[in-house]
Amino acid sequence: MSAGLDELLKSKIINGWNLFWLITTPISLVIMLNMLRVNLSSAEAISSMIQLAVRCAVPWLYLAFATSSLQVIFPGLFGRWLLRNRKIIGLCFAAAMAWQLIFILWLVGIHTEYYINEVYVLSDVVEGTVGYIFLIAMALTSFKFGRSRLTPKQWKLLHTSGIYWLWVYAWSVYWFNLFYYQGPAVPLDYIYYWGGFLAWGMRMVAWSKKRWRLSTVRSPA
Repeated sequence: MSAGLDELLKSKIINGWNLFWLITTPISLVIMLNMLRVNLSSAEAISSMIQLAVRCAVPWLYLAFATSSLQVIFPGLFGRWLLRNRKIIGLCFAAAMAWQLIFILWLVGIHTEYYINEVYVLSDVVEGTVGYIFLIAMALTSFKFGRSRLTPKQWKLLHTSGIYWLWVYAWSVYWFNLFYYQGPAVPLDYIYYWGGFLAWGMRMVAWSKKRWRLSTVRSPA
């Protein structure tokens, strides 16, 4: 059974760029079908498309955030498959967020007054802009031409800082929806809140496990 699973997880269909298209094509189809369904001349409709794009993106952010931790906590074939495709999973998140950026620019450019009066919050703009800067830099340095311009230490600092910033920003949205804003929360808010918390918890468990291993190696026999 293990050999069969190993063979399946090494299949070209679910690895590399084939995996990227396998994930991003349905996401793009869902978004485009919703564009046909709503009235895109309405600012509220554009706002709903922004929310949809984020909901399509967040699971891939959480998975990329927790990938290395899953292999530490539950080492095995699936963890190795995730590690092989961590870059692809991150790029799937970036692709979904590209849709969000399109709708944000659409809202700001076409419905400027609505954006200023109903949407604009300075802290959100600053945090979102920093998030996109991190995302673009991380995407570019996921490829050889971008990575070659950084030292290994700089690359690690960029990607570690970026993934934490993006995780905090995404997870805090659902924290605010559940515990700060007065409007009713939807079930997906709970799923994404606890999903993000679980991803962070896995990183903490993996970090603790690594520290424990290091301490046992250093301690005398």
